Amino acid sequence: MDVGPRLRKGLIYGGIGAIASGVTLAYIAWPSDRATAQVGSFVRNGEAGFVVTHFAYALGPDAAETGACPNGMSKSALEIFAETPEGRRHPGEGDEEYGKRLEAGGKSISTTSDGKNYCMHPELAPPDPHTRILTSASVPAEGIDLDGKISRSKEDAQRGLLDFTGVDGAKGVDNQFWRAVGCNKSFQKSGHSNSFETEMYTGSWGILITLSDVDDLRNDDHVDVGIYANADPIQVSPTRVALEYATYAMDQDKAFRASTTGRLENGVLTTEPVDIRARHVVNSMQLQRPLRDARIRASLSADGVIKGYLAGYTPVIAMYDFQFGYRNASDASGKPSPMARRLLSSNGAARSLGHTCHGMYQSLHRLADGHPDPQTGRFTSISTQYQFEARPAFVVDVKTKSVNAKLIRHD
Repeated sequence: MDVGPRLRKGLIYGGIGAIASGVTLAYIAWPSDRATAQVGSFVRNGEAGFVVTHFAYALGPDAAETGACPNGMSKSALEIFAETPEGRRHPGEGDEEYGKRLEAGGKSISTTSDGKNYCMHPELAPPDPHTRILTSASVPAEGIDLDGKISRSKEDAQRGLLDFTGVDGAKGVDNQFWRAVGCNKSFQKSGHSNSFETEMYTGSWGILITLSDVDDLRNDDHVDVGIYANADPIQVSPTRVALEYATYAMDQDKAFRASTTGRLENGVLTTEPVDIRARHVVNSMQLQRPLRDARIRASLSADGVIKGYLAGYTPVIAMYDFQFGYRNASDASGKPSPMARRLLSSNGAARSLGHTCHGMYQSLHRLADGHPDPQTGRFTSISTQYQFEARPAFVVDVKTKSVNAKLIRHD
């Protein structure tokens, strides 16, 4: 008996809406240990949909735990200026007066002689000796092997680009972005630079995943996979927990849609590389988060939870712009965000989070390990790992600017 709602054409089944009628999520256990979707499960007609409910950089242990930053942590422009003779507090100088002088001093070492700010023009800055990177290859990292190589050349060893061993013991983990930020205070567990989920839960952006041509939930040598920007806010409970089996529309912009294939092996989903693009919002500024050769390696549980890694290579310039500089930020209408907002946001973040814009720009270029330029041979992208969790949802391909109630369903 079909207990689920009849949904309009174009919907990727992510669950059956009759949970309230007492239907239990269940699987048929075949003698071959095959896990097959039964009526009431998150798979219907070989199709399933998911909404990402957790998303963060996959990094590694704090520097304090591993000693991987023996020369200390990266410093902001204010901290750098405070250590100079000019930046020391004068006898009898009050907090407000000293604070203003530190601000002015930090600004003076963050601009060119003709007033160009380094956050907007990091290529004009001299090398920043106060930016630290994580050079040790002996500490474990989160993530997966992206290039199929376990070791690197002597030149890579000299540059500090040796692959990591994963926290799960896997070899050859490529996670050079963690090297770039591993000695930043804000990227430690108590820091604030890996908490961009807040904007996701307020409806500014989101990610959807679909699976189709699913024959076996445990072992299937071919499944089709879609990764899309979410056009609807995440639906949450009164306690702000993401609801399962809500309905979400795919972003209609083709730039934020990607299709690939994958396989299921012992309940682990592994996909083929594909370029993807997600939306990103900071201080009401619209940004884009691209990932080249992106792939998923994640477990798929019996109750429809995908949990694991989304990893690939981020173009260095793009990484700098959406994470540190905000140079290409736009407003909601698509016009360039006001320069004052970009400057205030980038310089404010650098000051409060403990880095310099140009120091991060230089580190990203130094540690780049993907997509060499055909003319110069210089790497143009940096390996980047995200950890994510996704839960069952209805994913529809319709134009919407609404919440779930506005999406048409025929029950």
